[in-house]
Amino acid sequence: MFGSRANTITRVFVYSVLVTYLIVTILPLYWILVTAFKEPAEAMTYPPTLVPRSITFDNIVRIFTESRVFGFRPFYNSLVISLGTAVLTVLVSFCAGYGFSRYRFPGRDALLLSLLLINFLPLLAIVIPVFRLFILYQLYDTYLGLILLHGFKTAPFTAWLMKNYIDTLPLDLEDCAMIDGCSPRMAMRRIVAPLAAPGLAAVAVLAFRQAWNDFTAALILTTSADVRPYTIALYRFVGEHGRVEWHLLSAAAFISIVPVVGSFAFVQRYFVSGLTGGALKS
Repeated sequence: MFGSRANTITRVFVYSVLVTYLIVTILPLYWILVTAFKEPAEAMTYPPTLVPRSITFDNIVRIFTESRVFGFRPFYNSLVISLGTAVLTVLVSFCAGYGFSRYRFPGRDALLLSLLLINFLPLLAIVIPVFRLFILYQLYDTYLGLILLHGFKTAPFTAWLMKNYIDTLPLDLEDCAMIDGCSPRMAMRRIVAPLAAPGLAAVAVLAFRQAWNDFTAALILTTSADVRPYTIALYRFVGEHGRVEWHLLSAAAFISIVPVVGSFAFVQRYFVSGLTGGALKS
């Protein structure tokens, strides 16, 4: 009797924590969503309304037509940087993961462990040398500079993830391909890469999200509106008129969420299987 009672208490506690976490996570997103489609007067009313009295799309239209710091350019910049980061991270992670998975060499385990340690290194700890390198190699205030920074900042963890995923793929398939005349490089490209597609999808989504949500690197390593992403535009938007226009800020924040949610929804099946597949081995 006491065992069943303890299990019930534990279950109630766990579900209470999960429901609380769900509310804390969903409530801000819901608030941004409803405020983005409220009339300006309603968005500033107190107490606030949980459901809009009337729905308007004028806030989203104004973000792209009237705002001096928004428009299409910041989102275009973020899209270029994020897609470039995703492509670079996928290439680097796949090649590194394949090498760690299929080859044995001195210092392999130590180097693999260092990849995880590098992932815990905060950007602020290396921002000064990175800034000097960007100035030296003329990467400051460029798409390429931010793509390289985000790509190689994300690659250590994603390379480890791809190594674990490729470990789950049968080596016999590559051996059979090489018996039929494929070179090791051709077998990697034609056999391993298609089979590793779920893992590559997970890596691409992680890299895209990392670059899309970046604020610190973009603030320090860019100056012009031709390169700065939407996160900097959001930051500047707060002080554009000396006060916060919550309906416009919420509309901009809502628009910024759409690409990340869309990319995840597009590869959701591959993303989940890629993460779980890479977790089977360590």
